[in-house]
Order: sequence, then structure tokens, then C-alpha cells
Amino acid sequence: MPVNFLATVYVEGRQAIPYYDTLKVAVPALTLLYAMKYYFAGKRNTWQRDMHGKVVLITGGTSGLGAQTAKELAALGAQIVFLVRNVHDGWLIEYINDLREATNNQLIYAEEVDLTDLYSVRKFATKWIDNLPPRRLDMIICCASVSQPISMPRQTTKDELEPQFQVNYLGHFLLLDILAPAIRAQPPDREVRIILTSCASSLTGEFNLEDLGYLKRNYPAYRPFLVFGEAKLYLALSAYELFRQFNNYKRKDGAPCNVHVSVVDPGMMRSPGFKRFITFGRLSLLFVYLLLWPLSWLFLKSSVDGAQSMAYAAMSPEVVEKREVAYISNCQVRPPPPRSEFKDPEKQAALVKETHKLIEAVEKNSAIERNKFKKDSEKKKEQEKKKEKVNKDKPASKK
Repeated sequence: MPVNFLATVYVEGRQAIPYYDTLKVAVPALTLLYAMKYYFAGKRNTWQRDMHGKVVLITGGTSGLGAQTAKELAALGAQIVFLVRNVHDGWLIEYINDLREATNNQLIYAEEVDLTDLYSVRKFATKWIDNLPPRRLDMIICCASVSQPISMPRQTTKDELEPQFQVNYLGHFLLLDILAPAIRAQPPDREVRIILTSCASSLTGEFNLEDLGYLKRNYPAYRPFLVFGEAKLYLALSAYELFRQFNNYKRKDGAPCNVHVSVVDPGMMRSPGFKRFITFGRLSLLFVYLLLWPLSWLFLKSSVDGAQSMAYAAMSPEVVEKREVAYISNCQVRPPPPRSEFKDPEKQAALVKETHKLIEAVEKNSAIERNKFKKDSEKKKEQEKKKEKVNKDKPASKK
């Protein structure tokens, strides 16, 4: 009984406590460890919002930060539309079915959007806005991200662009740019939230409009982390010009703009991208990640912890009350990173202008290549048909 035990300790002293010498060392150590873990995990989102029936488009929603964000919103009743590279992947069907069962929400499905192919982005976005009346749209969350290991040689996408630049910035920019009419067409009483993800690496990015997309720069060695930081910087900066364009739009009904843009820094996480970065993208170096796991577990956030700021951006009324871009970190609206570009609307507008020029040039070249491929394919088919016809018309050989 607790009373008898306490009485024994009172009479005989602390030595009556079993394993006292071990506990007096272990308990303070475990308490300190818990306190450190609690601190580095960051704040928790305390806002709740009825998401029933609200339509949410999300990129990168099947792993890491995006998966946890999608799960939380689906549990609140939101209709989740995953924008994925390939809707025919077998695991995707199982993933969606498991999520439907876990959240008791059947309004979850996927659409094909390959951010490494601007033509794929345009096809989806054009199909989405080609509706009368306009389709409902309450939230767009851009979580998809590519982080190349340091040892990775320079690669290119279908559009001949650096993968990190195209996925982390250009693909999302084009998606939002084409969907803009559908966003503006939403009823004035329906708040539309656009949530973009950034990180501290944006501080390392170079603002270089002369070579947008790392097409001309030729460093002695390819440094993927610099491209990653630049892409995250551009995505965050474009959010400010995007918000101004929506806010300056004059609706025919005279109602004010009800579009709200947030840039979220979820913090350092033990994400799949982090694991790939640490192991240099090599399975043989997985032991490095395992050796560092205790430190990463203590000092880095999990996907659940990182998703708290995403949930805050999706639910907090402060995002709506703040009539400007909300830069969110650790479940708080904070000042943007200490870079002059965040306070320079002219540079932000120039970035958007140059991005439009780059997209136009890339899509033009891609269209030429598609047409060339189509003609070559048709020519090949015609040749095969002629060959089959010749073989068919040949007289049977005599015995």
C-alpha cells in the first residue's frame, strides 16, 4: 500500500526505496532528456476548425510532412485531392484506402500532376479551371520537395531543368499561376488558403535573376544544397507577389479578396529527404543515418511535430486577420528571414516576371520536342504498316 510504503520511507529513510542509488541518477537524467525532447519538438497547434466538405489540393501528400498534414485535415472531414506523379502506382491505391479507413473519410482521391514536367502541371490545372460553375477550392498546400544529396551529379528533368529548382519552385509556381482564375472565382464568403513550405536553407540561396534555374552558372563542382536553398527562397518570395495580385484583384461584386497566403517553415525534421541527404542517397551509407539517429531523434522534429505549423496555417484565424503574407514558424506568425528581398516588392515582382519568361521558353521548347516525337512515332507506325502490307501481299513460296 502507498501509505505503508511512505511510512517505511519516513521511518527508515530514503534507503528504503528500492534501487534508490540508481533512481537518483536516472530520474534527473531522464527528466532532462524529456525536457530537451519536448523543447526541440516545438509548439503544438491548438486551433481546431471544421473542415467538413472543404476541398484541399496537396502536393507531396503521400510522405513525410505532407502525409501527416493530409491525415490531420482528412480526419477533420476535408476532401483531400493528392497531386501525385503517377496515379497508376499500386501502392497509391492501398495508401488512399488505408487513409480513408484511418480517418473515416471517403472523400480522398488522387490526380496526376508531375512537377518535373510542366506540361503535366498545365494539363491538370487547365482541366481543373475548365468548369462552369467553377469547382470548389478551399485550400492549396504545396509540400512536394526534392533534396539532392551532396554527392549527386547534376541531373535534369524532362524540361531540361535542375530537379530541385523545378519541383520545389517552378512546378508549384505554374500550378498556382494557372489555378488563379479558379481561386478568384470562389464566393467572397469562402476563404481560400494557399500554404507554401520553406525552410532555413532559403538564407543560403542566391537571388540571381540573370540565371534563373541554374542554367548558365558553372561552379567547379555541382552543389545541390545551393540550388535547394535558392528554390526555397524563390518560392517564399513569390508568395508575396502572389498575395498582392490576389489582393489587388477587383471582383465584379465589389467584395474584398478572401485569399490568404502563408509561408511555413516547419523546422528541421527527420524527413525522408533528410535521410537521403545524410546517406548521400546511397543504401550502403544507411549506417551513417542509424549512427546519428539518437541525435536526430533528440534534436530534430518528427513529421508529426513539423506538421503542427502546417495545421496552424490551415486553421488559425490569425492567418485570416493578418492582411499580408503570414510567415509561420513553430506555430507562430513571425517576421520573414533577415534578407532584403523579403522587404523589396520590386525584386519580388521582377522574380515573378522572369519566372513567367522562363516558363514560356521552357514550354515552347518542350512543345517542339513533343511534336517532333509525335511525328517520328507516326512515321514509324506508317513504315511498320507498309512493311506489314508488303509481307502480306507477297505470294506464298512454291513448294
